[in-house]
This record gives sequence, structure tokens and C-alpha cells, in this order.
Amino acid sequence: MTGNKKKTTSSKKKNLRKKSTKTDSIIPASWGTVPPSPQDIHQILAQADTYLESSNLEHALQLYTYVSNILRSNMQHEGSTSSMSHAKEENGESSNVLLLSKVLGKLAEVKVAMEDQQGAQQDFLEAVNLLNGDGPTENVMARAQWKEARASLYLYLGQLSSSNDALEAFTRAIHDLKECVCLLQNQINTQNGDESMHRILLETRTQLCGAYCSVAELYLTDLCFEANAEHECESSLKAALELDEPTSSPDAVQAMANLRLSQNRGIEAVSYILEAYSRVKLGCEALADLVGLGVDNEMEGELDSDDNAKSSAMELKGEALDAANALPGFEFRCQMAKLLLECAFVLHDDDSSSTIDNDGNKERKKQCVESAIQVLGSLLAENDEVIEIWFLLGCAFSATDPKNDESSKYYFETALEMLEKLKKALKCETQTAEIKAEIADVNQKIKDVQEKLKCIHDANDTEMQQE
Repeated sequence: MTGNKKKTTSSKKKNLRKKSTKTDSIIPASWGTVPPSPQDIHQILAQADTYLESSNLEHALQLYTYVSNILRSNMQHEGSTSSMSHAKEENGESSNVLLLSKVLGKLAEVKVAMEDQQGAQQDFLEAVNLLNGDGPTENVMARAQWKEARASLYLYLGQLSSSNDALEAFTRAIHDLKECVCLLQNQINTQNGDESMHRILLETRTQLCGAYCSVAELYLTDLCFEANAEHECESSLKAALELDEPTSSPDAVQAMANLRLSQNRGIEAVSYILEAYSRVKLGCEALADLVGLGVDNEMEGELDSDDNAKSSAMELKGEALDAANALPGFEFRCQMAKLLLECAFVLHDDDSSSTIDNDGNKERKKQCVESAIQVLGSLLAENDEVIEIWFLLGCAFSATDPKNDESSKYYFETALEMLEKLKKALKCETQTAEIKAEIADVNQKIKDVQEKLKCIHDANDTEMQQE
């Protein structure tokens, strides 16, 4: 298997800003002398969660650290591991052990956002070690919750790791999630579980599906040169697809499209990537419309002014707003757009070399290109400073039938202008080896864009001569 495919997980990692400035302590002096009650601890955690959601990382770090220290102290006071195990069974989610593991997970999330990966890994590992064993033995739901909490920590560790370390973490997560699914399913079968239990089961199956996708993408990237890479990737994706639901996130179907393209089985990839797009279509179209790339004005291809975009944003509401908020992460959608364009080129090549079902190929190619434009439009609405998105939009409009040279040229020229500005800024930096390598990369991208523009210019000249 080749190693040039990108990771395809849609898991939404919190895009928290790094705070570079130190802040004064927000922990009152009285907290150091009077231990907080359990109710106080939950209130402090709620405030920490609010800080985390609002990207106030320093304050979130202080509160999570404070609570973790309090919970560690409480655990030491409780005594031996056996007594703590009894407390876990009796108190379930409120037990200090399970609560501490969750707090450490939150603390690690903050450290990831602050680019302290080593500190984050240490916190995740401490949290995992707290949840050793099978958990509560007398309460099935508490045991399922225990395993799900540990699996979530392993999934985070896998995301922070690479190669075999990541594989081990994801494999452990899969083991816990499979057991969790069995526990929940048995509970539903024997006690006719209510709607909430069915929802928990569905969420756990979705997590398990995502874990299998994470393993598959490892074999498409870090472990692509392993002797059994293709087999393991295929096996993991088949397991993921067995858990996949039409209303689920598009992780599994997009990953299978990626695999089929890497196997030079592009025609098979088309149905998978179009299915992936169908699950994000409403949200992508809603955002794309904000920047003048909605389905109604897609072929015009040019952006609204900032004022119009802001005005449109105020009108995004209801089902469209919910769909936009539920979209997978930026990187995942960027990869979706690339796969859609790659499938469009596969269909173009197949259409050129075959006399069978040409009309079908043309229609599916059109679907792929139009879908890619919608996805890229959603990305542009989210962040219009990513040069790659402008370049890909230029490629997409070049792939329309007929070609939209005016729009294609607009996006390529914008990408070129942004690259020139980036190059100028880099030349003002201290010329370290890393900066020089980055400048070389930018120069290559400038050359690529110039080639695209030259092709458009040459094609227009040819048409004028023919006329």
C-alpha cells in the first residue's frame, strides 16, 4: 500500500487558542484551608468547563489542576485500592476514582490546546491507570460506563501517538468498547432498556466504529509499509461498516473511499465518497451559500462581499444552522473535497477510455465536482485564510463541464497572491534550515499555481484562434 493518503477521521478535536500570557491565580486563598464539598467540586468543574469552551485555557488549567489535587487527596484519605473499589461500586459516576479520571482527561485536553503534548500524555496515562481492571462487578451500567470512560482515554492517547504506540492505544479502546456494547446490549435484551439506554448503545457503537476507522487510517499512513497493512486496513473498515448507520458520521465510508483509491479501484471509491458527502450535504450547502458558492449560484463561482456574507450568516438558522454546527472537522472535510475531486478525475479517465455507461460516468463526475465545491465553500466560510482551499476551488472549477475558467482563474490568482505574501513574510524571518525548507515548499506551490494559470491562458488562446 502507498503512504500518500491523508488521515480521514472526522473526530472533532477542540480548536482552542493557545494563550501565551500568564494569568494570576483565580483560586481563592480560602480554598487552601477549607476542603470543598462534593457539590462545590462539581460547581468548580462546571466553571472550568465554561473556561475551556471559551478558550480561557489558563483559568481552565488552574481549576482542573486544583480539583485533581483535591480528588487525589481524598483518594489517599480513603485508603487502600480495595476500599476505593467498593466506593466505585457504591457511588458509580460520583466516585472519586471515576471523577478524577474524567478531570485528568479534561486537564489533558487543555494541555493539548496549550501545545503541551508530553504533559497531556502523562495526564491521560494517569487517568487510564486509575481505571484498571473490569470496574464495578455488581452494577452492569456502572461497569459499562467504566469501560467507555477508559476507551475514550485510549482514543485520545492514540490521537497523540503514532505508529505502533497509536495502534496499541486504539486496539485497547476497541477491546473496551466491544465489551461495553455487549454489556449494554445484554442489559437491553434482558430488561427491555428505555430510550436513553438505546441512545447510549448507539453512541457507543459510533465510538467503536470511529476506533476501527482510526486503526484503518494508521495502515493508510504511519503503518502503510507493514507487510499486512492492506489486509488490516480492509478488515478494520469492514468492521467499521458493520457498525455504520446512515445517520452516523461519514468516517467509515470516507475511509473506504480512501482505501479503494489507494488500491487503484477508483470506480468503487465513487459510491463511498458520494455517500460520505450525502451525510454532510445540508451543512456544507448552508455554509457555502454564505460565501456565494451555494447550489443556486455555484457556477458563478465568486465570493460575496464580507458585508453580504455577514448578513447571510445572520440568516442561518433552524435545520441549516444545526446541520452546519454538526459538520465534521475542517481537516476531515478538506480531505473529503480532495477525494471527491480525485474520484471526478477517475471518472473522467474511465469515461475517456470506455464506451459503456458514459452518461452515467458524466453524471457521477458532475456530482463529485459539485459536491467538492460545496465542501470547499463550507471550509472557506469557516476560514478564508487557508491557501489550499483557494487552490482546490480553482481545481474544482477547472473540472466542471463545461469548464468555468473565469472562476477557476479567480481562485488560482487569489491563491497565488496569498503565496507571494507568505513568501515575502518568510524572507523576513531568520533564515534557519526550517524556514528555508518552508520557502522552498512555497516556491514549488507558486510554480504549481502558475502552471494552472498558464493552462487556462493557453486554452483561451486556442479557443480564440479557432473562432
